[in-house]
Amino acid sequence: MRRNLGGKLTATFLAVCMVATMLGGCSKNEKNNTVSTEKQESTENDSKTTEETTGDSTEDAWKLAKTTPDAPYPETVEYTVGATVTTSIKFPEGSNDTTTDNGYTRLYKEKINIQNTNKFEATDGEDYKQKVSMAITTGDLPDIMKVDDYATFKELVENDLIEDLTEAYNNCASDLMKEIYESNDNKALDMATVDGKLYAIPTTTISGGPELLWLRGDWMDKLGLAEPKTIDDITNILKEFVAKDPGGNGAGKTVGLAVMPSWNGNFMYSSYAGAYQVNNIFTMNGAYPKQWIKGADGSAVYGSVQPEMKQGLEVLANWYKDGLIDQQMAVRTEDDLKALIGNGQCGAFFSGWWAPYHTVASYTLNPDAEWRAYAVPTGSDGKVNAYTNNPNQNYFVVRKGFEYPELLIKGKNVSLAYNQSSEAFSDTSETVKYYCDTVTGQYGLDPLGGFDYYNAAQLAYQHITEALDGKRDEHDMSMYENSLYESCKRYKDAVDSGQEPTTDDWLNYQCRVVGSGVLNDTVMNLVDPVFFDQTDTMRMKWATLVKMEEEAIMQIVTNQKEISYFDKFVEEWKAAGGDQITKEVNEAIANK
Repeated sequence: MRRNLGGKLTATFLAVCMVATMLGGCSKNEKNNTVSTEKQESTENDSKTTEETTGDSTEDAWKLAKTTPDAPYPETVEYTVGATVTTSIKFPEGSNDTTTDNGYTRLYKEKINIQNTNKFEATDGEDYKQKVSMAITTGDLPDIMKVDDYATFKELVENDLIEDLTEAYNNCASDLMKEIYESNDNKALDMATVDGKLYAIPTTTISGGPELLWLRGDWMDKLGLAEPKTIDDITNILKEFVAKDPGGNGAGKTVGLAVMPSWNGNFMYSSYAGAYQVNNIFTMNGAYPKQWIKGADGSAVYGSVQPEMKQGLEVLANWYKDGLIDQQMAVRTEDDLKALIGNGQCGAFFSGWWAPYHTVASYTLNPDAEWRAYAVPTGSDGKVNAYTNNPNQNYFVVRKGFEYPELLIKGKNVSLAYNQSSEAFSDTSETVKYYCDTVTGQYGLDPLGGFDYYNAAQLAYQHITEALDGKRDEHDMSMYENSLYESCKRYKDAVDSGQEPTTDDWLNYQCRVVGSGVLNDTVMNLVDPVFFDQTDTMRMKWATLVKMEEEAIMQIVTNQKEISYFDKFVEEWKAAGGDQITKEVNEAIANK
């Protein structure tokens, strides 16, 4: 599964050198075997032959570089890029590194002979989006640029501002790159393809699902509670937590389930496996809120307004009425919820495998606190219903007219080789050694970056646990996975010797072995959303419709409205633009 791309780099470079040597040697032999009548004529012929041979060799090297995954360019190719900067970017103390001369950029220079200059630098988020918008408006695009959303990507395609990368990808994509895209059935590439042509190298989204129910295991043991499997089991555990106060908080002070209100575009349901969300309560009944999914008749429908939503709303409304859900959920901040968990006042919440980042304060304040993860509730078939997220985080595009469109793909090949395989362990280059420090130390700015397997969390779990069990060489994994393995090993060694693990080691073990282990073992029924774009009416009315939806759902869950109010909300949603948007979504899908 892991590819040895560094070996290919070296082998290809040597092959180019051998071709050049052989061609040069052939000229020399022809010259020595030719009988000359005049010395000056012979010298002139020798010079001409050498020039022609050198020209042919250079031309072959350029052709090889432009049509193969890892052959270096014979001369340094410079390119401009829109650079994303963050507060985490730093440089080794005492170095002269810059955003264009650092461990990342020197690796690209050494391996394929490319060098960037930054057309613009902007902090990630709105600042970067504004710079991209300005570049599009003025027509002054960098050679390579990251685009954060599908709508902007499509605008670039429709205005013929970016290169068709189909041929470049077919020629230059490494086996590793193809393997990573295939880990999600090439959905990422499909999203970047318009009219059969590939216009971007997308950054994949790593699967965060399934959403897991995290429970205070030490509380369950104290109360003699069995592992949950059904919705009734969950209800019973929450009732026992609230009524019997196993954490000793005092009567009425223990929160059962922590649930997110609306923060920064998130809600109690939103992107799958987000912390404090309750997607599973809806998906168990075949409802997929905030997702455009295929309906019974094959057309696209909006999940939040489907009748299946009512069953999940009824469960949540009953939990809230019975005091099993945080009664102050509507006004809680994320810090509030973390404090409830850290202080031992809350015993349950839904989250992805990475939930220990939210429970670390609980461990710090009370090392005996134990959080356990469960993939529940399951359906009658024993599987968890889940929906997948947008397959792409963003899109890397190439300016129309750039002479080396394959450079983007070749650069990402290098990044993938040293981030998503074991290549970094076998390459003895000083540049690579320095670059490996950047992987864990975040030294410098990576102008191109890579992406990861869709099932990266499961793969990391498999590799780490196999190494812990002595069934895998600790270097037969990526550098990042190895750093996690080392941390998990320290955790196990500390526990086995009766010592207290460090907080970081505890955190990595809980995420990468405990949480990811449940993720790895869970069997799911996955539903793929069918639309991630934006229609004309969406641009004008979607924010209003989202607000309408979240207010209605919150009122129902907190018992301000009866379940029957859901039907009235659906009618109002449709009349306020929902029907028109649904029509446009289906037209867009049909046209694509």
